Amino acid sequence: MALSIIASCVNCFACEPVCPSDAIYEAAPHFLIDSKKCTECEGDFAEPQCASICPIEGAILNAANEAVNPPGSLTGIPPEKMAEAMAELQAH
Repeated sequence: MALSIIASCVNCFACEPVCPSDAIYEAAPHFLIDSKKCTECEGDFAEPQCASICPIEGAILNAANEAVNPPGSLTGIPPEKMAEAMAELQAH
């Protein structure tokens, strides 16, 4: 059980201080998660704190390589609705 941070990470430093197990560390070219330390916040929080604060949707994955903070998680807008809205804005 461990999360991972992928290359879309922008090194904003939001996740590193909120990790209760100190599993997140800075590395080139983006932050990484030490799988030996990561507990996915079990026992500390209901949801992984790194994913709850990450401003980059889809940047944090679970062990099944699924986004813990999927598209739409920041805005609350489903990706298909966002695409429709953006297309409408660009049409005008």
